[in-house]
Amino acid sequence: MAVVKILPNYENDCGWYKNLPTRVPNASLQGNIEADILVVGGGFTGLAAARRLAELAPEKHIVLLDALAIGMASSGRNSGFMIDLPHSLNSHAYTANETRDRNMITFNRSGIAYAKTMVEQHNISCDWSETGKIHGATSATGGKSLLAYGKGLVNLSEPFSLLSKQQMQEITGLDYYHSGVFTPGTVMIQPAAFVQGCAEHLPANVSVYENTPVTEYLWGSSGGKNGRKVAANCHLLTTANGQVTAPQVLLCNNGFAQSFGQQKGRLVHVCTYGSMTSPMDEDQQRRLGGHTNWGLIPSHPAGATLRRTVDQRLLIRSVVTCSPRLKYQQAQLKGIKAQHQISFKRRFHMLPELEFEHTWGGLLCMSNNEASYFGQCHPNVFAAVCQNGLGIARGTAAGKLLAELALGQDSELLQQQLGQDGPSWLPPQPFTNLGVSATIAMREMRAGREA
Repeated sequence: MAVVKILPNYENDCGWYKNLPTRVPNASLQGNIEADILVVGGGFTGLAAARRLAELAPEKHIVLLDALAIGMASSGRNSGFMIDLPHSLNSHAYTANETRDRNMITFNRSGIAYAKTMVEQHNISCDWSETGKIHGATSATGGKSLLAYGKGLVNLSEPFSLLSKQQMQEITGLDYYHSGVFTPGTVMIQPAAFVQGCAEHLPANVSVYENTPVTEYLWGSSGGKNGRKVAANCHLLTTANGQVTAPQVLLCNNGFAQSFGQQKGRLVHVCTYGSMTSPMDEDQQRRLGGHTNWGLIPSHPAGATLRRTVDQRLLIRSVVTCSPRLKYQQAQLKGIKAQHQISFKRRFHMLPELEFEHTWGGLLCMSNNEASYFGQCHPNVFAAVCQNGLGIARGTAAGKLLAELALGQDSELLQQQLGQDGPSWLPPQPFTNLGVSATIAMREMRAGREA
């Protein structure tokens, strides 16, 4: 048996999660069970995979394990942008390779379409908003970056609109931005509400166990624990109070797949942080002006992401830290909240009294070459991990396709995914973490007014 050395460890501090009605999680696993297929991870990827498995094989018993309560981990902690277009978190190069970019657009939109099917079929209340997104620049330098982005979109025949300073203010209410680019294909959601809704409406042949981290695993060889024998064609996964055996396993646990022996030396783990205000009252909404629901991504990779939500909260996401242990310290949040307040007050000076109600962190799993891992990593063990910080659309699409791969389905989109290069090798430690930390520091120093 191999030991899982790093387990998810989040505080109950995420604004998206805490703003939802109180929900009773599914019970944790107690005792030993058998499954036809086991899915590890209850985020965007795992939920899409479990659903698709159940749709294609209604006779099979699907088991999904999540280490925490659904919506508590990374899927419930992002900014809620379901992005359709190529978008690198690592550079200004939003579009770079036409063939790769077209494939990525098709892939992302397949994830959005599948998510929309779930939302509409089950009437999931997650503030689904097909509002598009804005790339905002605070200076002429950032504006040049956005013009280059626009040229790339022209080459891809994708619609967009250039926004002047006045138009940016008309949409956001803010006089802070020099210019912008609007693209219509992004969907905004309340991410924790989305994953909780997806979990609540899985088909009847899916059993969900929450607060059930896997602590040990054994891939398809004779053996067992505590006298329990496991057939050669089955895998055994152990939790605190039980075990699951299954002939097939799907790893949909992003960076934590490393703890299952996958993609070691290829993944970069960082944490990014968000703060969210209480809802604005009518006077505050009037003073801000602008549209009542929008999302803005900065032109600089170390800039601040902003959202005005359906329930009239304001969100700011910025600050990145290297997190090789896949967690952050609560002691860090006080200083990060202070940085968020500086960024917030520069932009929302008309609302000096509006305070943050929540501040939290969330993990991103990234690779040096912006590539994900997708495919069979061990006989009858499949993985879709490392979504490079854009996991809502990519993760949903990857989970659906991973289920199809596991059940022997085929499609042009599946073949495209299998043909992608995986994450590239990284320098040995401690050089990777030192390099990541230095890159973060340099970018934050150069972000200027974008931060």
